This record gives sequence, C-alpha cells and structure tokens, in this order.
Amino acid sequence: SEGGPGSLLLQTQKAVENMTKKQRNANLDLLRIVSMLLIVFLHSIDHSGVLENALGYGRAMHLYVRFTYALCMVCVNIYIMLSGYFMVSSKFRLQKLVTLWMEAAFYSFVLKLIFMLTGQDDFSIVSLVSCFVPILTGRYWFLTIYVGMYLVSPFLNTLIRAMDKRQHTLLNVVLFAVMSVWVSVHPSIAGMNSGGGWGLAWFVTLYITASWLRLYYTPDNKPLPWFVGFAAIPAGMALVFCLAVWGYLPGIFATVTGHWYRYDSAPVYLMTMCLFVGFLNVRIPSGKLSRSIVRVAPLTLGVYLIHAHANVSPWSWAVLDLPAKMASPMFPLIQLGAVVGIFVLCAALDAVRSTLFAPLEQGRGLHRLCRLLEAGASACFDKIISGSN
Repeated sequence: SEGGPGSLLLQTQKAVENMTKKQRNANLDLLRIVSMLLIVFLHSIDHSGVLENALGYGRAMHLYVRFTYALCMVCVNIYIMLSGYFMVSSKFRLQKLVTLWMEAAFYSFVLKLIFMLTGQDDFSIVSLVSCFVPILTGRYWFLTIYVGMYLVSPFLNTLIRAMDKRQHTLLNVVLFAVMSVWVSVHPSIAGMNSGGGWGLAWFVTLYITASWLRLYYTPDNKPLPWFVGFAAIPAGMALVFCLAVWGYLPGIFATVTGHWYRYDSAPVYLMTMCLFVGFLNVRIPSGKLSRSIVRVAPLTLGVYLIHAHANVSPWSWAVLDLPAKMASPMFPLIQLGAVVGIFVLCAALDAVRSTLFAPLEQGRGLHRLCRLLEAGASACFDKIISGSN
C-alpha cells in the first residue's frame, strides 16, 4: 500500500531482482558514461577558453557554444541522481569511502609528483602531503560534496522509509520550490544556500528526488516516446537559454534566463529529470554492448579524477588549444574528438590502476579492517550516548 514505504521498497527490490543484472545495470551505466562525457564536454567549454572567446567568432559560434553549454549542465545532477537511486536501498559501507579515498589520493599524489618532477610545478613537500587528504582539502570539489552526501545517506534513508508516498512527493515539491524555483526567478535571489548546485543542500535534494523514482516509479520499457522526451525537451530548454542570451526574448526574461546556467536552476533540474526517466525506460539487450557498458561505467570516476586534476586540467586544455581552432567550420567535430579522446585515454589509465589496486581494494584485509573500524566507532558512539544519559 501507499502507506507502507518499507514494503514498497522491498517490492521494488524484488522487481529489480527479476531483471537480469546486466539489463538492470546497462541502461543506467550507459547514463553514467554519458554523464561523464558531458562533464568533460562542459570542461572543454568553460575550462579551455572556448566560452570566453565564442562571441569573437560570430553569432553562429556563440549560439553553438551556449547551446552545448546549456545541454551539458545536467551532467553533475545526473551523476548524483544515479547515486541516490541506488543508495536508497543499500547500506552504508566504510569500505566504499576508503576505496574512494584511495583512488582520489592516488591520482592526486601521482599526477602532482609527475608535474613536479618534470619541472612544470614547484616542488613542495606540504603540497605532496596534502594530496593524501584530497577530500578534506577540497582538491576535487565534487568528491568532497559527494562524500558528505554519502555520510548523511543512512539518515536520509531513515527519513525516506518513514514517509509514505504522499509525504515523499510533497517533500520533493517543497525542495524543488525552495532550492530550485526560488533561485531561477531572479539573479538577485540567493536561494536556500544550495550553492549554485555546488553544495550539499542541492546534492541532498537530488538524492531525495532519485529515491522517489526508485520507490514509486515503474518504467514502461517503451523507449521511443521517452527518447523523444529526453532528447527534445532538454534541447528545447537549451535553445531558450541561447535565445535569451542573444536578446531575442524580452529584457526581463533574458535577465532571468541568463541565471539558469547553474546546476540548481529549475530548467536544468527538469532537463535532468527528462534524461534520467528516459534512460530508466531504455532496455539494452544482453550481449557485447551491454558487457562493454558495464565494464566502462566504473571507470568514469577515474576519468574525472585524472582530467580535472589541478595540474592536468590547465595543461591538457593548453595543449589542445581549442580556442585556436574555433575559426574552423569543423570545430564541433574537433571539440567532440578531443572530449572522446580524453575520456578514452583517462578510462584506459584508470583500467590499469583498477587492475593493479583490485587485490587491495577488494581483499579480505581491507574488508576486515573497515568492519573493525565500523564496530569500534559504533561502540564509542554508544558509550558517549549512554554516558550523556
């Protein structure tokens, strides 16, 4: 019944288990890959100098850059919703945090050391040591906020399971209103500390949205109408962004829409929903394609950690020098080729790292250590609570 979210969760889990594992994972793993490609594409616009130079190459180029920039704004939202979709029915595991830290610290340290040894960065012991705490230092902003969301996820899940469908739906409406619609009305409105989509408040909003879809939405497995929806609607909204920037819309509307280039804006939220629900309805048959997607998807975090590294990012975009190629009519293909090339190279590097680290990350030793730490922390917490009483 609607009033039993706990039983609904069990029903959902059973329904999911009835699908084959590859079918269940392939469509959302494909979305994970698409999300990371969009992140790299977004960086090819705003980290490479393309966005700043677009207007100097004419109206058509500026329209193209603004249009693709708007389309890519769903990238981070999608990644977080994928996490919330699965986390709502999973348990907190310290080992997951440890393996995240190991991967982030590895790339943070090794890449920093390479740039120091090659003379492209000043040698600093302090800087190298700080590489081992990348989450605390905010070296990767996304990972820092993601870890915060993971730490509060058990409490969010408790809240979610305590609500019925009506309460859960109402909570989503309220969060959408105060975290998204509010900041989309006028640039001078600060909103409820959602940080432009760069903060924990917005990540939690997306988590709760994704959990609703996991609990109460059943895909109809009719990909064609959903494909039209998740392709046409985001494209239409992105076009509105561009028209507003070019002044084709009334002044006040242009001012408002100019503020929509942020993760927590209402149009970007709706674009995210279209893509996410669309991919939920896609079914990828078992086979080589499905197996390839499932293998590549776990490498996407490595793609982010490598190409977004504080030293690698400015260096790689300077080497590619995309602004110098904007005069070419082939620029969209050149840019796409650069994005795909970065993704493939970084994924290949992470595949090597993953293979080398697998015995450590998946070994019994790390598992036992994390279990002991969890038990110790739980015991200490119980003593503190009992002592305070």
